[in-house]
Amino acid sequence: MKKLNVKKGFSLIELLVVIAIIGVLSAVGITAYTGYTANAKEQVSRAQFAQLVSLVNAEMAKCSLGSGTYAWGGNCSAGIVDATDQNIANHMIDLGMKSPYDQTTDVDTDQTNAAFVYYLAAAADPTGDGDFTIFCDAAADTCEIRNNPGNGVSTMLSQTLTQE
Repeated sequence: MKKLNVKKGFSLIELLVVIAIIGVLSAVGITAYTGYTANAKEQVSRAQFAQLVSLVNAEMAKCSLGSGTYAWGGNCSAGIVDATDQNIANHMIDLGMKSPYDQTTDVDTDQTNAAFVYYLAAAADPTGDGDFTIFCDAAADTCEIRNNPGNGVSTMLSQTLTQE
C-alpha cells in the first residue's frame, strides 16, 4: 500500500491572515488603552483635588473649635498666615501626591517653572495638566485651591475655604 504524502504546517496565506488579524486587534487595543489612561489621569487629578479640599476643610473646622495645630504645621490660634499656602503645598508632597501626568512632586511660586503645586501671591488658574495652585489670604482667613484636571477639560476645579 502506498502512503500519501501529507504536508505538515501552515500555508503562506494562512500565516498572512493571522498576522493581519493580530495587527488589526493591536491597533484597536492601543487606541482604547490610550483613551483609558488619559481618562484615568484626569480622574486621579480630580480625586487629589477632592482629598486636598477635604483635608484643608477638616483642618480648618478642627482649628475653629479651639487650640491645636494644623496637619501641615502651624498653630491654630494664629489662623491663616502668609506661609499657610506654602505649608499646605509641601504637606501635599509629604502625603505622596504626584502629578498623574508627569509624576513631578515639585513645589514652586512661579508657574513658568515645571512643578506640581504652586503657592501664589494671588489666586490664579494652574497652567499645566494635573497642576494645583493654592492661595491663602491671611486677612480674610481663606484658602483657595484650584486644579487643572487636564485631558482637554477646560473647566478648572476651584474651592475657597474659610476658617471660622
